[in-house]
Amino acid sequence: MGTLITTVTESIRYRGRSGQYTWLAHRLAGLGILAFLVIHVWDTANASFAPNVYAWTIEVFKTPFFGLGEIAVFGAVLFHSFNGLRITLLDYKPTWWHQQKRSVTIVWVLFLIVFVPLGLYLLLGIVDSCQHPPVWEWAGQTATGASCFSFPPTSLYGIGS
Repeated sequence: MGTLITTVTESIRYRGRSGQYTWLAHRLAGLGILAFLVIHVWDTANASFAPNVYAWTIEVFKTPFFGLGEIAVFGAVLFHSFNGLRITLLDYKPTWWHQQKRSVTIVWVLFLIVFVPLGLYLLLGIVDSCQHPPVWEWAGQTATGASCFSFPPTSLYGIGS
């Protein structure tokens, strides 16, 4: 118990440097990727078991909220892959560990060089899709949303009725 308390208090007190912050970002990116994969598997399973729920969720995923989530997942995959390559290289060549700070800087610079323009491109796609309200069609019925932030009505897809 004393060791646990010491670990927690020292972790809180530790001021961290590039290695710790990159470690934290790597873990958070991994959790974000895992969350995306869980949602993706659940939604894809609905294609076979509940096609109306699948159709509804596909339309929900087209909203700007999920568009921003798509940008976040893109960033998570990009950072996780760059940092994973860095970790692999440093594990392959342990003599390079003294270059920790430089390698972390390279990872962040590469990440920003790739992520910023492509993230802006994705963001412009979201803004462009908000130029007109959404129209949803299912089983011969049609509904229109008030804005691009509107969610498709579940009643149109026969969910909850």
